[in-house]
Amino acid sequence: MVTTSGFSHTPVARLLILASVGLSILVSTLSVQYLLPIRPHPHLWPYLQFSRLLTYQTAHTTSTELLFSAVLLYQFRVLERLWGSRKFASFVAVVFWCNVLVVPWLVVLLKLVTLGWYNYLPSGSTGLVFALLSAWAEEVPRIYRYKIATGSPAPTAGGRQQVPGVVLSDKSTTYLLAAQLALSQFPYSILPAAVGWTVGTAWMGELLPGGLGRWRIPAWMVGESSRRKERDRYEGLRRRLEEEGGSADGMRTVSDRVGAAGAEQESRRRGGFGRQILGYFTGSS
Repeated sequence: MVTTSGFSHTPVARLLILASVGLSILVSTLSVQYLLPIRPHPHLWPYLQFSRLLTYQTAHTTSTELLFSAVLLYQFRVLERLWGSRKFASFVAVVFWCNVLVVPWLVVLLKLVTLGWYNYLPSGSTGLVFALLSAWAEEVPRIYRYKIATGSPAPTAGGRQQVPGVVLSDKSTTYLLAAQLALSQFPYSILPAAVGWTVGTAWMGELLPGGLGRWRIPAWMVGESSRRKERDRYEGLRRRLEEEGGSADGMRTVSDRVGAAGAEQESRRRGGFGRQILGYFTGSS
């Protein structure tokens, strides 16, 4: 069985992980973590720092969240292999902008409902991770199941022994990591996780408004147009070589015929004058 490991054929996923890790390290090194999270009051009002809406998903402020996010993004790179880079990048773009437009304003609404108690939105790619998790849960089937025994075997009515326990699958560890990410800054990190899961599910079911589930980024952004041009160029070169090969075969056939005729004439010439006269009367020349 041939398996593909690492970041082979996953340029978008590789870029996401490297950008998330690199920006998180840079933010921590410069000690500017306070510039990423959003507090509706006073960041959005009265300071009007709306630029935070575009930057709060770019980096994590804690190493634990960064670790869980990077591991999960690496796990979800299989979606890019299933969909292709263009569809995967389109999904990421749609989820990013949906989180920009939905999550901060839900925080504002919760602040009003809770009379100012809920007034914080943590930074990081939690929403994107859970959107990918919803797509991964639907697209990737489980491979096997296993049971963790929680007690001693007990006999059943049929005479067989039943072992009590918890049945899990190979996907359970991924869900466990995602749960730890969602609870890393409880209760504030639950909201972006829930919104990300909802957006990912709606995208998979083509329930987003405006046909966002069918929207795709331009092909040149992921290099598909250049690859298509390269394939067309190689296809044209292959056809030209085939035509040249056919022409060479034709010329080779003609040259063989000309050579055979010349050899026949040369043999007749060497046959002597008497054989030529005999051939003239018999019609064999």
